[in-house]
Amino acid sequence: MIKIGMRQINRFAKQQCFFQTCFRQVIESMGEMINKYELLNPFQSRNAGFSRWTLAKKGERLFFLKELIDPKYPDEELLSESIRAGRIKECEKFEKEKSRLYSAINTASDGNLVRLIEFFRVDSRYYVSSYWIDQANINLKRIARMDLKDKLLLCRTAVHSLAALHEQRIVHADIKDTNVLIHKTKNESLVTKIVDFDCSFFEDTPPDNEDDLGGDQVYLSPEACLFLCGEEAELTCKMDVFALGILLHQFLTGEIPYFDSEKYDYAHEAVLDDVILKADTADIPLPVRRIIENMLLKDPQKRISAKEVYFLLTSFYNQTYPVSRPLIEKEEVEISTKPSDMDKETKTSSSRLRMSKEFFQKPGDL
Repeated sequence: MIKIGMRQINRFAKQQCFFQTCFRQVIESMGEMINKYELLNPFQSRNAGFSRWTLAKKGERLFFLKELIDPKYPDEELLSESIRAGRIKECEKFEKEKSRLYSAINTASDGNLVRLIEFFRVDSRYYVSSYWIDQANINLKRIARMDLKDKLLLCRTAVHSLAALHEQRIVHADIKDTNVLIHKTKNESLVTKIVDFDCSFFEDTPPDNEDDLGGDQVYLSPEACLFLCGEEAELTCKMDVFALGILLHQFLTGEIPYFDSEKYDYAHEAVLDDVILKADTADIPLPVRRIIENMLLKDPQKRISAKEVYFLLTSFYNQTYPVSRPLIEKEEVEISTKPSDMDKETKTSSSRLRMSKEFFQKPGDL
């Protein structure tokens, strides 16, 4: 009894210490300002990839504020002049590349591809902000129990945003459940919001080495796995299509596509071993199954594109439910993407998808 009592006391002391630390961090963060953003919580790294994030307020609006881990602008006085000059040059290249990327993302945005509002530097750190998205209180299991019509709306909004991003030849590179947020619109519809572009890159400038490629193992494409293992692999927008195929299957069934989990840990491992992933036959209509199965093909060149997925899903949706709801929420957004010119804001226009007529075919034939 004494030993048990001491364990309880020690556990209580550890919990008290933990809560005191958290409380101190919250107090320290309150009132802290970064480029006119008031931090409402301490920065945290959960699900953050190459950054830390927090909730912030500017004016009367809430923002998602990210602090990028690398690079750091050299402000150390002890650095030699040559080393400092080299690092400044690297940072200037980084600023140019990120400004180009963020501007293209904003140009592509359909309203559900969440825009970047500001990209700036304070002292040695770089930051990027976007509007805070209120998430619906719903998980993948509950989504799977919704009516098919509502689930298909979620699938279509996600694919539409991804196709718009791919029109700019941008690879998101980290499509997963925590980066495709579920948001309830004013008319009570559930739509998706794609966020987090830390890992994103243009197809013509893919990562040079495996350390620069992000992604989640659950949603990782076969070619991304090969690249991370040091093998030759072409990294394209089809990476995102594979990842989204797994996520759409989760929207529709609550589960990832089946594979032998005793033999493989992840879907990409099974696919690299020439396993053909099949969509669930019980909960997914045949035309939609064929779409998802084409998204999950091993060969990225044979894999269906996001644009084709959107057209095929929309064709099925309109045939099944003749009166459809609007996909996007219109929103006027001001953005700034130049670290050296933080106060200037420029408007961007949204891109529209144009598609040729396609048709339903079996996996591998599209």
